[in-house]
Amino acid sequence: MTMILRDEQISENVMKLVGFGLLATTQASNARPWPPVMIRDFMRAHETQTLNVDASATIGYVADCLSSSPSASIAVYDDEDTFFGIAVDEDAMPLIKRDGVRALDYPIIEAVQRNRPVCSITDSPFVVLNIMHNESWDRVGVSEHGKMIGVVHRRHLVSFVDN
Repeated sequence: MTMILRDEQISENVMKLVGFGLLATTQASNARPWPPVMIRDFMRAHETQTLNVDASATIGYVADCLSSSPSASIAVYDDEDTFFGIAVDEDAMPLIKRDGVRALDYPIIEAVQRNRPVCSITDSPFVVLNIMHNESWDRVGVSEHGKMIGVVHRRHLVSFVDN
């Protein structure tokens, strides 16, 4: 809430300094001229939930958590509380297809994507789209103050650009 008020105050100050005439063309679009659009805007617009689990959690437990919320993600941490990776709904499916219900008892560490990129909430959506394109990911983790707070999906960013 304080951030939104601060953003509005900065926008008003910039408009006063620069003048409304120079910003008239961007006011018609959904993108605001100042402050710039950041990943935090997508995190506000799309309900996301991130649960933290340790590496010993089972795939079955993680699957239950992910099935309860379609936009949920799981941040996996090791025993020293160091971030290990992100688990999303598609990660466990190859193991379950291969090994059947036995895979539900496997530790999540066997299914988690260890090299999924993570961005900051202050990153530009265009930077994140480039990461997704260059590294062939459809989801990127989002962190705030070094802690995972969610996952932004390519469709969220593309729908914003289309509007």
